[in-house]
Amino acid sequence: MPEDIDKKKYGFWRLETLPIIPEKFELKPIAESKDRFALLKKLLARKDIDQVINACDAGREGELIFANLYQLSKSKLPVKRAWMQTMTPEGIRAAFKNLRTAEEMAGLGDAARCRSESDWLIGINGTRALTKRMFGSRAGNVASVGRVQTPTLAIVVNRELEIRNFKPRAYWRITAQFKVAQGTYKGVYQGPIFKKAEGDNTNHINR
Repeated sequence: MPEDIDKKKYGFWRLETLPIIPEKFELKPIAESKDRFALLKKLLARKDIDQVINACDAGREGELIFANLYQLSKSKLPVKRAWMQTMTPEGIRAAFKNLRTAEEMAGLGDAARCRSESDWLIGINGTRALTKRMFGSRAGNVASVGRVQTPTLAIVVNRELEIRNFKPRAYWRITAQFKVAQGTYKGVYQGPIFKKAEGDNTNHINR
């Protein structure tokens, strides 16, 4: 969190301190996971271990979970990747038989880290900026901003407004029977909605 970077500067939410862009993103275990992390770190420090196999989920986020743990542990052990796309015994055996190198997985790990850090930058800066603009110094009010949650919320709101502002109207569906070598079929016009112009029996396209 920003307070971990500079408590005096970022402890209070102020517009003049934005944007907050760390020179380097530092990691620390969350309180409820400290004991579990301490155990993993101890295992990685064992003298009889000469290699680490990353068997986290086969995907971008699984790559990031391992990368964060490995970075926090300060381990220097070489890493191999077990890429398991199925949890069947055969799939697991195949993954461990065909371990991938750390170099092969570097691009996916970098993509995951970029996603994580961009989430942090947009969330922290956007939330602080919008909260101060909307609520000023009123404590307890937060306007949350997120790289995914904010555009998703906009989509939901826009759809809700469309529903509320919807006005029913009559329209006509155009169909026709078509004859082909194999027989006939009923075609349905997929273009703009047809409606009748006032005072005219001719159908017009409502574009």
